[in-house]
Amino acid sequence: MRYVSLKMMLPILLAGSAGITHAASLINGSFEQGNYTPPGADTMTLLPGSTDITGWLVHTDPIAWIGPNNPWSLTASEGDYFLDLTDYSTGAPFGGISQEIDTRIGQSYEVTFDLGSSNIWGRPSAIQVSAAGTSQVFASSTTGGISDWDNFSMLFTANSELTTISFAGHTGRQYIGLDNVAVNPVPIPAAVWLFGSALPILLGFRVRKKHNA
Repeated sequence: MRYVSLKMMLPILLAGSAGITHAASLINGSFEQGNYTPPGADTMTLLPGSTDITGWLVHTDPIAWIGPNNPWSLTASEGDYFLDLTDYSTGAPFGGISQEIDTRIGQSYEVTFDLGSSNIWGRPSAIQVSAAGTSQVFASSTTGGISDWDNFSMLFTANSELTTISFAGHTGRQYIGLDNVAVNPVPIPAAVWLFGSALPILLGFRVRKKHNA
């Protein structure tokens, strides 16, 4: 009985390693691009169905797209622009945004984002995130200053080649901030992938040699 050496297997394993993860295609996660034409105060309201923010669709209820010169001293967590999913409303329903991205079936992904809150309008603010049948609600810190951001993440496993990433306001009082959205594949640990790839090769080679004996 012969065994396959690691040296013989390595080129085969490395050739397949490019398939370990599949990059997601989310764009404009900091809301810096689009048709930003504020009527005043460096903020504009976007109605459901709006596609003014490049790559994003507004849904459920109006939202506010806010720039750096807004009169409330609110600041973005990434870049200059960010969203308020309340559109200055004191109660539900709140607005939301969504984007459809390319995914690989069976691949796990991590959604990361920043949730904004402020002492001016009360805390906490909360947001609901949904993707591929997974949905979670995230709440901000209960203490802080005028403009604070908390970073959160959610894992999901793609069940289609196209996956809709959705954010919707859940709880808040005139301000539910959103910024710095990203989606990245969760890599399979190299050792696990190499072992899983090598095992069929080793077993197959061993069986063939046994039959040929």
